[in-house]
Amino acid sequence: MSWLQSIKDLRYLLFFLVPVGIYLMVISIRKITAFAKAKMIYEIPVSSIDGSFTLEDGGKYDIWLSGKKYSVSPIYNLDIKLKNNATGNFVQLYPDFFRTTTSSIKDFRVKLSTFDADRGSYNISLTDSVEERENIINNRVIDYKKFSIQIRENVKTATIFVGVWGIILGFMAIHVGLAFSILYKF
Repeated sequence: MSWLQSIKDLRYLLFFLVPVGIYLMVISIRKITAFAKAKMIYEIPVSSIDGSFTLEDGGKYDIWLSGKKYSVSPIYNLDIKLKNNATGNFVQLYPDFFRTTTSSIKDFRVKLSTFDADRGSYNISLTDSVEERENIINNRVIDYKKFSIQIRENVKTATIFVGVWGIILGFMAIHVGLAFSILYKF
């Protein structure tokens, strides 16, 4: 009879997976929403040629292209340069190969690059003029007034990866906990 009791204990143990799965999903969703709500430092319309901003703290920052959904994007036309005003040196921009995106109902954001910067004043510029830009892929006219370049605090890609896997594992734990504890009859 002790083996029957151990099976009943296993049922309660599997049911314990439900609150663990819920907790894991809540923590993971918070991590992913923190990515989507990364603090914006500066925003410049793409139709402008250059702008200046100041960083209060040194660290890693991201450059994003923001705009209206379902419109022709200038993502391949932008040549962005970032210069430290104090030293006059250009800052090395590291491209985002995965094209990390976030979107809402009518707007979207695409991560273009990441850079390391010290505290200070910086100048961001688009190296070509707006009139000369064309969309390389489909040659349609782009309305540059719908788009802007944003400087945001860096959120690590690993945070997104762990958040997505946390949601998947949390959902699986809830499913396994409910399915086996309800369907397992003794």
